Amino acid sequence: MSFVEWFLSFIYKIKTFPLIIQITVVLTLVFMVATLALMITIYTIRRRHNRLQKKLKNSVPEIIKLFDDILFTEKKYTEQEIYTEFEDIVNEVNRESLDIGIGILVDYKNDNKESEKYPLIISALGIVEHLERKFDSRSNSEKINAFQEAFILDLNKFDSKILSHAYSKNKLIRNEARNSYLALSTNDPYRFFDEFDKSLTKWDEVELMQYLELQKVRGNLEGLGKWINYSKNDSLVVFLIKMVGYFQQKGINDILIEKLDDDNAEIRGQAIVTLGDLNIVDIEQSLIERFYTEPESCQVAIIKTIKKFKTGKSLQFLEEIFYETNNTDSKKIIAEAILNYSYEGKIAFQNLKNSLSGFDLTILQHVESPLIKYK
Repeated sequence: MSFVEWFLSFIYKIKTFPLIIQITVVLTLVFMVATLALMITIYTIRRRHNRLQKKLKNSVPEIIKLFDDILFTEKKYTEQEIYTEFEDIVNEVNRESLDIGIGILVDYKNDNKESEKYPLIISALGIVEHLERKFDSRSNSEKINAFQEAFILDLNKFDSKILSHAYSKNKLIRNEARNSYLALSTNDPYRFFDEFDKSLTKWDEVELMQYLELQKVRGNLEGLGKWINYSKNDSLVVFLIKMVGYFQQKGINDILIEKLDDDNAEIRGQAIVTLGDLNIVDIEQSLIERFYTEPESCQVAIIKTIKKFKTGKSLQFLEEIFYETNNTDSKKIIAEAILNYSYEGKIAFQNLKNSLSGFDLTILQHVESPLIKYK
């Protein structure tokens, strides 16, 4: 019996069944056929995708060779030549192949491989437009990848796209968008500083420092002083004061001096340290005068700052507080300051050694030779 005869016989038998059974049988057959078709389609798509991924993976060495020629040799390429050669390697310039290309450029940037020709590749392959599409993706992981890739490739053309995610309900997306805006925007990059309402973690500080490094390259760090005065988040204020010293920002001495009277001892302590980093020696006498009214953390900051100044004016003060303090760690810090203060400091240090005995002498010996334990 042929398949056609069997099928016609099957249809005839079904017609003899009650209507409800006929409907059930027909729906079951339709479902089975649809399921089989779907399985075949999925298998075909996956097989094609796997072949494509394998080809793209195998094409990486050729892409690297092309990018090396463009970026690090004297060869001249037009944008059309770059696009054509890239297309020849990957067969089709699409989302997957562009992601491979971006990954290679990101690796170059992370390895500090410098070249003035990165914008040529970025423009030729339409990477800016590709990242814009990723910003609009429904996938949060793709959005986060786009933020990070734009940052590493230093593409500051996404202000509006980034801002559209800066108030996302998803905390991770919101934080990435705001951090990226700080890194990439040339238009009021610090606008989200007032959104920090909790203490910064060490990881927050590391990320913010990276972004501020980029703003320094652009000559756009002048806004830090304003935020030291404006922010109500003490943790952020401490961090920004630290960054002023790290980046050697000038012109905000008055703000730092004002922070010496802040109610928060941590802010006062960091202001003292930063004044030392900036070598504002005019404040030295004022620091000495406030030494005895400050908590220990600020006292240590004052000692370290006076040590940085090395004006030679505070040697007697350092010797006095060495005798007066009962805190072992403070004594060690003061002794280090005396020893490294100046030539006169070295003489004073030796005089202290000659006049002391017991535990205080051990501290001095440890400062001179750390292999000698004092605890």
